[in-house]
Formats: sequence, C-alpha cells, structure tokens
Amino acid sequence: MKKAFLTLAVVAAAVFTLTACGSGSEASAPPLAQPPAPPVIEAPAAELPAERPRELVTITDFNGNIVQVRQNPSIVAVYDWGVLDIMYNVGLENFGIETLILPDPSGIPAVLAGVRNIDGIQIVNGGTLFYVNWDVLDIVQPELIILGARSFGMNAQGDRLSAEDNAAFRADTEERYADTSFIRLTINAQVSDLINDMRDNAYALTQIWPHMTDAILGEFYEIEAGMAYVNAVASASDYTVAFLMMTTPTNLSLFLDGSRMGMVYDEFGFSPATTAEDIGLFSDQHGFESRAEFILALNPDIILLLDRNEMNDNIPQSAGYEALNNDPIIRRTNAYLNNRIFALYPQEWYTVVGGFGSARQMIACMMNVIESIR
Repeated sequence: MKKAFLTLAVVAAAVFTLTACGSGSEASAPPLAQPPAPPVIEAPAAELPAERPRELVTITDFNGNIVQVRQNPSIVAVYDWGVLDIMYNVGLENFGIETLILPDPSGIPAVLAGVRNIDGIQIVNGGTLFYVNWDVLDIVQPELIILGARSFGMNAQGDRLSAEDNAAFRADTEERYADTSFIRLTINAQVSDLINDMRDNAYALTQIWPHMTDAILGEFYEIEAGMAYVNAVASASDYTVAFLMMTTPTNLSLFLDGSRMGMVYDEFGFSPATTAEDIGLFSDQHGFESRAEFILALNPDIILLLDRNEMNDNIPQSAGYEALNNDPIIRRTNAYLNNRIFALYPQEWYTVVGGFGSARQMIACMMNVIESIR
C-alpha cells in the first residue's frame, strides 16, 4: 500500500506527513482561539476478499444520471486523475483490478507515478483525458469506464469538440461498448464544491468495491475533519486571501469565491480579498487577469500562488514564485510584509484535485498558513 493511514490527532498537530506549502520566513500574529482537536479515527487497511460479489448496483453519477454498475470489475478504465488518486491512496492493489486503462500512462502526474509500478496490475494506454481511444477499448473490452470532466472533449486529432459533438461521441461510445458500465465521477472544475464532490465519489467507489468501504470512508473522514479544523481557525480570523495563478512568467489570474479555487474560502474558511460582486467581475473558471497594482489595491493578508508553468515538475517555490516575491509592488502588500506569500504544489491544487492525496497536500499547506496567523 502506498501510504499508512494517519490519525486525526496528527492532523491536529499540523503534521500531515506531506510537505507544506512554503513562505519566505516565520511570521508572528496575535494568537487565535484554538478549536477543539479533531477526533481520532482509525482507517483500517483493506484486504482483497477471496470471493467478491458481482451484483448490479445503482449509483447517481456526477451529472445526476442514474447508472447501473456491476460490482468488482477487474478491467477498468479511469479517465479522471482525482478518482485515480482516491483509489491509489487507499491501496489500488486491493481493488482486485487486473487491467487498468488510463489516459497516456507516460503522462501520469508525478504524484501518481507509482500507479505504474503496482504488481499484478497491467496498465494500458486508453487515449487522453479528452479522448477515449476506441482502438484500444476494442481490444481490452473494459467492464467499467469511469469518465472525468474532460472526457469526449476532443477527437483523435486533438481538435476540441462542441457540446453537441461531445454528447454524440459519448453516445456512440456507450453504444459501441454496450456490455460496459459507464459512470462519470469527477469534481466541479468551474465552481468548486470539493468536499461534497469528494464525498459523492467516495461513496460511489464503495458501492462498486464494497470491500474497500472502510479504507475509503476512513480516509475521507480524516480529510473532512482536517479541512474542518483549518476552517475553524481561518473563520475565527479576519485575514483575507488572494489566490493567484501564474499562467505565464508575467501573467497572473485571480481566483475568488464562486470559482474553481473556491475551496480556499468554502472548505478552508478564509475570506476572499474581494468578491466578484464587489468589483463587478463575471465568474470565470480560469480566473481574472490581474496585475500587481490590482493585487496591491486589494492588499490581501495572505497570497497563495500556484505557478501553472511548473505543472509537470510540480515545483511550488518556482522562479515565478521568486519573481512575485521580488516584485516591488507586491512587496508593499500586507501579505509580503508579514511573510505570508505561500507557494502551492501545482498538481495537487490543479491537476489531481478531488483525490485523497491531493486533499492531504492541500490541508498540509493550509495548516502551514494558519500556523503563520496564530
């Protein structure tokens, strides 16, 4: 198994076994009230039972569709990194999967690279996150295909498909593989509803692989409590946050509440430096293009920076992070003056969002943030 389960007493101690996001140096602030420590929850390891049920179960998927899935499939396609992250972090080797079809395994995010090295599981290239490759599926014939938010978004040539063509591609695929169960399990990539989406996906996986229930839900409850712990501290403060994404070495995007990065405000309890309503901006899943002068006008207490240019290498404290820290305008913000500019791991906050490993890394980062404001 990839990782040992932790207790929430460890969460309360802010030692989440992962590398927290980084800031320039230690900062001091008036102490905040200490919330109650989360309860200790033991998450037992799963074991593959000798005999596994093969009953049909009814599940509501991400789009609200009622689908039927046969339990304990052994040939499975997964086209969502967050769902794969859940399965990997609770012990993918215990699901009973013999053949795992993934989007271009050579492009698996670094945080999930260990998936390729699990004994007893054959990994097959099934296309991309956007393109479901029929040539491969014709040969492998999966029992279950778990679709993501981007599935059917492109054709074989890499051209983006319209909503109408996307729907037709999916319909044709489901007709072509009439004996395969299809279910979309993912997260909302436009307006974050992270904890609820994770909960729904976790419960769906327990219905498909019931022997994994204790491991999946035990891990989910730890993450839920860890987020609630951060939320209790952040909500009791009056610190404001600006979540910035560096899209090029010189361009910044600001993400507010009601965006794909809304988990900073909803799950983790911080107040946005401003709201879309306050400044008359429309909602945009890619954020609002911003300049240093605008960030200074907002003057957030905390800046979270994700450098999208480092997505492949998953580097948080990148050249972009250093450039932001050295910007003479940004240096006038409260965030800089109090050493509260934090670099984020791009894959966990952008590519693999919705997984248990990524959620733990988010919590580790936010624990670092709340330690700086105590």
